[in-house]
Parts: sequence; C-alpha cells; structure tokens
Amino acid sequence: MMSKMVAMIVMGSLVLAGCSGVGASNSDELASDAWVTQRVNEVKKDADSLESRMATLDREIKQLQDKNGGAGDSGDAGSGSGSEKPTDPHALFTDITSNFFAYNEIKFLSERGVISGYPDGSFAPNQTITRAQTAVMLVRELGLTAPESYEMKATDVSKNSSAYNSIRIAEYHGLMRGTDGKINPGNGLTRSQMAVVLTRAFKLEKPTEQYPFADITSEFPNYDQINTIAHHGITTEIGKPFRPNEVTTRAQFSLFMARTIHEPFRP
Repeated sequence: MMSKMVAMIVMGSLVLAGCSGVGASNSDELASDAWVTQRVNEVKKDADSLESRMATLDREIKQLQDKNGGAGDSGDAGSGSGSEKPTDPHALFTDITSNFFAYNEIKFLSERGVISGYPDGSFAPNQTITRAQTAVMLVRELGLTAPESYEMKATDVSKNSSAYNSIRIAEYHGLMRGTDGKINPGNGLTRSQMAVVLTRAFKLEKPTEQYPFADITSEFPNYDQINTIAHHGITTEIGKPFRPNEVTTRAQFSLFMARTIHEPFRP
C-alpha cells in the first residue's frame, strides 16, 4: 500500500515538474537523469517519514482503544456484533466492566432477572431508558400481574409491542399514567418521572421535612416525589441541581432502582 503511495507521489511530482516548464526552452523541459534520481530520493524520504508517522499514530490509537476496553461511546443498542468479549473477566456485559460506576447495581438487578441486556451482549448504559423499558423492569421486580380482562386505557401502545403486557400491568397498578390517553412508551424517562414511578412502585414513605434543591422549589409539580427519594438516600443531589427534566440513562435508572430495593446501595 505504501509503495503504491510512493509511486503516486513520485509520478505527481514529475508531472508537476513537467507542467512548471511550460514556455521554457527545450533544454529546460527535459530533466536530467541525475535530477530525476534526486527528486525520487527526496519523495521517497518524505514518504518514509509519512509512513513512520502513520505507524506511530496507529500505535497510539490502539493504546487508547485498549485503555478504554475497546468499547465505543455511542451507546447504541445492537450496534456491536457480540463476537468481541470484554477483557475484564468480571464484566457483566460487553460494555459494563467491573470499574463501571453502577457495576454492582446493574449486577444486582441482572441476577434478579430484572435486566438482561441486548442480544449482542451489550447493556448500552448511556442510552436513554424509555418509559416502556421502565415498565418492564418494575413489573419484573415486583412480580406484578393484571387480570386478563383488563384492557389498557392508553391508546398509543401496540399489542404487537414486546412491552405491551408490562405496560398494561403497570397502568393497571397505577405505576404509569398516560396523558390525554397516551402513555408515550417510546419517550425517555425524565428524572422527575423516575422519582414518581419509584415512589409509587415501592410505596416509599413520605418525609415530614423538605429538602432544598438548586433548580426546583416545593412548588415544582413532582417536588414531593423528588423530596421523598432524597430523604431515602436514593438521590444525593440535595442542595444541588436535580435536573428534573433531564432524561435518565439505563445505567442511572438501574442505580436508582437498586438503591430503592436494597438499602446498602444507598450512600
């Protein structure tokens, strides 16, 4: 490959040299053998230098990939082939190694059968968790069911959806309530909605005191639920911005849910 590159550079250099002689005398148009040899050597020297720099760059890229475990940062579900195994022998998924911030919580939920990841072996921790995925996790953990005769009130959930029954059950138990007849299963779960579903699902005791946050007051619509998870140590953002309208990632929701279920996970 590099030899072809050298040849192309040499030919290009000679063509440019020929073009630069337009309008000159005949003796100037014809380059001597010595001149051609000198130009070829100079171009080869430049190409060798370029090849060396490219090899160095390749090594640096490989070192960075090895340092990051070879995982990409896109967080797209199903983006990998599943053939690459994580280098960490304790890894749960191809993109969750033992030094991941929510490793223990994700492991906890995985062992309980609440989460299982994607067919390619990934978990996609940085991907936004949807309301449908949230319903599935809650129903699995709580072992909830609903009468077969119960018909979902929400009109925007297809019966062909793999999460249909979980959403139906979550709606039946009041864990998720639609707006204007829609439950928006594909929408991301916001942090304030996360507080709402966790307090409802696990019937967290409401505190008598109010905790401050930098970006919301007690007038905020879901303040009571946010205040409740703060009281129970499920969120540690007391006195800081809670970012209620920011969507929750799959790793973050796993962290919050595990803290809700298992108190030793709480700071």
